Amino acid sequence: MRWILGILLVAALAVVGVWVYDQTRTVEIPEMKIPGRLAPAYVEIAETTGVPWSYLAAADEVDKGYKEVTPETIRKRAKRIQQISDLDRPGDQGAQKAIRQLFSKQKAEDILKLAESYAWAAAILEDATFPFSSNANVSYGDTWGASRSYGGDRTHEGTDIMAEKGTPIRSVSDGRVVSKGWNELGGWRLTVLDTDHPQISVYYAHLSKYKEGIDVGSKVKKGEVIGYVGDSGYGPEGTTGKFDPHLHLGIYVRESMLSFQREAINPYPLLKAWEEK
Repeated sequence: MRWILGILLVAALAVVGVWVYDQTRTVEIPEMKIPGRLAPAYVEIAETTGVPWSYLAAADEVDKGYKEVTPETIRKRAKRIQQISDLDRPGDQGAQKAIRQLFSKQKAEDILKLAESYAWAAAILEDATFPFSSNANVSYGDTWGASRSYGGDRTHEGTDIMAEKGTPIRSVSDGRVVSKGWNELGGWRLTVLDTDHPQISVYYAHLSKYKEGIDVGSKVKKGEVIGYVGDSGYGPEGTTGKFDPHLHLGIYVRESMLSFQREAINPYPLLKAWEEK
């Protein structure tokens, strides 16, 4: 009986050890350089070949700087990884093995490090959905890093999606509302913490109103309407009309599950991938 209890204790300690390691693991948050035109291809090819998109994108970024990269070259790289790994669906282990064989030691390590960062920071790339329905009249470009004057000298940490006032906004993923209310810059805004990837939170700003029943602590489902496009912000509570109606979408990532500090990443390539699903 004692030896059974001993085995159970060791197993429990092992589980706790894995949990602690996962919570304390620190990952560098990368600058999202993936071109929006290629993001849908990385997702589609990853789904069909079993080669995680993060390795494909990291290899193209480190090896080519995305120059002359097309969906066809991405597909060829994925097939090469399948061949070297000798697996139809290589997964992480197969991709790592292939990359170590395909590149020099230093380049392989750079690729693997970047792939880990992408898999952490953009974990919702494959799982999430576009924040508007397919029949919504919206437009957007890559506004990341653009200058902003109101509120001091600062740069844009998100993507502005232009739409008519009152257009329903959908949650891009399953999550829990962690903040709601007025923000001078963001107007009426919501922040949703992703359920499956709690290192990631999604920020929705400049709303005209919230969906009834949405509050701090509310659980939301992917595709569920959470609010409506507006033009609120840039002043004291209730200020509207300072700019054209749009949704400001921001994505923030923390480098560790034990860290409260969050860094913004460019949502544009993710939005392009979600829009084409």
